[in-house]
Amino acid sequence: MKLGDRLKQHFSERLLPDSVFQIAPGHLSGIHVSRSDGSIKGGFVQPFRERPVAPSFDRPNITNAAVLEEAIDQGKKNLRLTSGSAALLIPEPSVRVFVMSVDSFPGSGKERDAFIRWRIGKQMPLIPDDARIDYAVTPGKGARKVIVAMARQVVVWEYEALFEKAGLKPVLVTSPSLALVNLVRRDGRANAVLLNIEDESLTVLALADPGWSLYRQKDIGLPGGAAADERRDNIVREAENTIRFLEDRDKTRVEGLWLRCADAAELAEIRARLRERISLPIEPVDYGAPDGWTEAHKAILAPLIGQVLG
Repeated sequence: MKLGDRLKQHFSERLLPDSVFQIAPGHLSGIHVSRSDGSIKGGFVQPFRERPVAPSFDRPNITNAAVLEEAIDQGKKNLRLTSGSAALLIPEPSVRVFVMSVDSFPGSGKERDAFIRWRIGKQMPLIPDDARIDYAVTPGKGARKVIVAMARQVVVWEYEALFEKAGLKPVLVTSPSLALVNLVRRDGRANAVLLNIEDESLTVLALADPGWSLYRQKDIGLPGGAAADERRDNIVREAENTIRFLEDRDKTRVEGLWLRCADAAELAEIRARLRERISLPIEPVDYGAPDGWTEAHKAILAPLIGQVLG
């Protein structure tokens, strides 16, 4: 099983699992997918009473396996699953993502893998021995863009082992933001910025036809409480800085922003603050959901839907 889609197959083929699960610090969510036509047969969101996950790239993530095992078993019941394949969306901070510009790209698999490791090494000199790396390359010849996702094998195994124990076969592991790209690409804008807000983390992914131009991930603290204003200001500041950077470095005219908040209650306030400072269209990530899903459920389940609707 590979990390990603495999990401190398991003432009050609997609894997349709029986289910998609997202493991976040505050909840487990999942959807049941019809393999015949890709329709959604059910979905659930299950908050945790205590957090069983502490996201990290280089340290163990699961702090309470029993809580997570119980949640997975309950999730299977909610989705009426007994077995089958599963795609796993693990916390954003558990995955490192790089966007690279290359003048040329090797033709063979082994040469490409060595080239990718060499380029990552320029930004991250100490690549873990157990790093699992996947990548996608924009089509064509000559100068191209490459997006690379990397996770520690020991971290991925933690998540895979729990789902295997529950009778599900993990066939894909990726991050929420990479899955969301499949939803936002559908509105036709060539150059736009995706802001994905998950628990304590903000991910900024800039898309430029036909690929990507920038990825950033930042800790912004938990929603609510005394630090809520600072959190929102940090989000707006990061969006402004990204737009300015793209315009100055790449001479890219950003056409708009997509905004997704896992906590739907934050959306209106954050969108309003962005509009005060940024004179671009700012649209929430949206999609047609099954009957009965609330806006709160739609917000949380958006990356899972993106994973199967691309």
